[in-house]
Formats: sequence, structure tokens, C-alpha cells
Amino acid sequence: MGKFPEPKEGTVFYDDGRLHACLAFEPKVEGHTIVVWKEEVEDLSYLSPEDYQHLMNIVNMVRNALLKAFKTTKVYLAYLDEACHVHWHLFPRIEDGKKGFDLMAQPSEKLTDLSKVSLLSSLLSTKR
Repeated sequence: MGKFPEPKEGTVFYDDGRLHACLAFEPKVEGHTIVVWKEEVEDLSYLSPEDYQHLMNIVNMVRNALLKAFKTTKVYLAYLDEACHVHWHLFPRIEDGKKGFDLMAQPSEKLTDLSKVSLLSSLLSTKR
């Protein structure tokens, strides 16, 4: 198993030592976020119950922050194991944007806008 890529500079808005949340560097939509377990673990089934609960609590906190930051009513969650490393993709559903599986099929962009990183960080720091 290869090492999971490090986040790009300036994209991380949450880090607690066990995991981090960052904007995706090839987002499908504005706000596409990845929550990454730092330890090399191939699948959710290999996490202890305590680690799994911690991961899912943070995924939920990040989801709630994305709802507020992007003023939307839905954030899609996707657990994809193509990288053989525990991580979640979160996609804010943008008004008038693609929805559901259509969103996943659209081409990725290059991340250029980091303006929400500070807001997301502050939304998460008030939850701790």
C-alpha cells in the first residue's frame, strides 16, 4: 500500500493528531472536503470501535460546518476505498449544481479558492 498523499499547503482546516480535514485539491464541487485518518489503515473495518466513533463524530462535525459555510441543506458523504486508506469525501450540494451520482461523474477542477478554510476552521473550533 502506498502512502496517502499529504494535503496541499493551506487546505487543512481541522487536525487533531489522529485525522485531518482539508479541501480536496481536485474538487468535484466547491467545498469538496476529504477527512483523512492519519495512520495507515486500509479499511474502516480495521479501526477500533473507539477510533471509528471518533472518525464518524468528526465527519459529522465537518458536515455541519460545510452546511453552514456553503449555505446548503445537503452534504453528500462518500467512502471510497480506491486508495486503500481510510478517508471520507464530503460534497456540499450546490444550488442548481449537479446532484447525486451526476456530481461524481463530472470532471474534477483544480483547487484555487482557499477563502473558506478560515471560516471552516472557526466553525469547527467552536465545537470542540
